[in-house]
Amino acid sequence: MVWTRPADVPYPSVWHTFLAKDLNSEEQVTYVVQDLPEERFEDAIKHMVGIFIYDEPMCRAKKLAEEQQSVDDIYALWREVVKQRLALVCFREGSDEIVGLNMTYASCKDDKHDSVIHGPRWRDVHDAVMYMTDRSKVHETYQVDAYLSALGLSVTPKYRGRGIATEILRARAPLCRAVGLKLTSTVFTAIGSQVPAAKVGFVETFVMDYEELAKVESRFTFPGIQSRFCKSMTLRVD
Repeated sequence: MVWTRPADVPYPSVWHTFLAKDLNSEEQVTYVVQDLPEERFEDAIKHMVGIFIYDEPMCRAKKLAEEQQSVDDIYALWREVVKQRLALVCFREGSDEIVGLNMTYASCKDDKHDSVIHGPRWRDVHDAVMYMTDRSKVHETYQVDAYLSALGLSVTPKYRGRGIATEILRARAPLCRAVGLKLTSTVFTAIGSQVPAAKVGFVETFVMDYEELAKVESRFTFPGIQSRFCKSMTLRVD
């Protein structure tokens, strides 16, 4: 199954707006969560490479940023993800600065996890996430051929503490409704994303302690990881 965005869904569309503190004051200003425009694809990927791979617990534990092959691999993967035109970006109203990103995409039942990976560090992270995804059995449990998943949620450091991650995740529901997906599910690797997901209504589908994950395969050992659990979490969209 090859998923394509329905032609009758305008692109780019705004999916959610909310109020939060401005950068340098307590003033409440409007933030917008919308489709990532095509002309910002490269900017978004550079954001993820510059911030996400340093923050995400598995990538940080493996020191993925220090292995160029792995950086190139994940860069190439995100380039494929954004082509679906489902990735979400948050802007402050009146500004084109990236506040936050969620690299959302449609996961289809017959997708193959056969992307070419050259970097050992990214292979370890990728395979651990795919292990969690496979054990979650989202397609079978919820009887869907496709659902909205993601490969990375990131907020620009100076905008943190404003609930941005929660609001980006909240935008998934209207996006799903518009494009005909009845479910969104993701492997959340950090407590910093698990808590916002729970606030929005995501429920735990499959959970593993990182110590238990390491027993599955030695490659799935993530030294110094601070989050205790890796969680697959799912939200039904009515």
